[in-house]
Amino acid sequence: MTVTISIAWIEGRNLLLLIDEFIGLVEGPRSPADPALARLTPIAYPDDDVAAAEFRRGTSDQLLDRRRRDAEEVRADLAGFAGEQDDSRDVLEAHDVVLAAARVDPWLRTLAAIRLVVASRLGIDRDDRHAVDDPRFHVYDWLGYRLEDLIQRADAIDQQGTSSATE
Repeated sequence: MTVTISIAWIEGRNLLLLIDEFIGLVEGPRSPADPALARLTPIAYPDDDVAAAEFRRGTSDQLLDRRRRDAEEVRADLAGFAGEQDDSRDVLEAHDVVLAAARVDPWLRTLAAIRLVVASRLGIDRDDRHAVDDPRFHVYDWLGYRLEDLIQRADAIDQQGTSSATE
């Protein structure tokens, strides 16, 4: 089973740039004071600061390393969007990206993680609490659109697999 998503060249190129920045964030110095990294490594024990700190020390590096690996898989799937735009390319022309079913989860985790980082940088704490007219929030909204589209496509694949398994 595969999932096909259509992405305009300019979208694919911009997503590659976001992924590169994301990889730099999770590979770089990991300051617990960075709100974006804090959102990527949630608190396991909100009522116990000592246990939460211990859990974070023991798991945050592994979690961030997994997020990096997921992002690198997505980056590999988007390799066709690398390179400079030339005058002969229609930047709005859609290109299909075909994902094997096993590649969908890394995509979902990566898009969600990048969206969390963008939200933390913009001060968004809930989906319905941001300025829709402010252009800085368009990337956040676009990531949400892409994430929702991929979830729907993955659900359709799951439903097909379930119906053929039960028939």
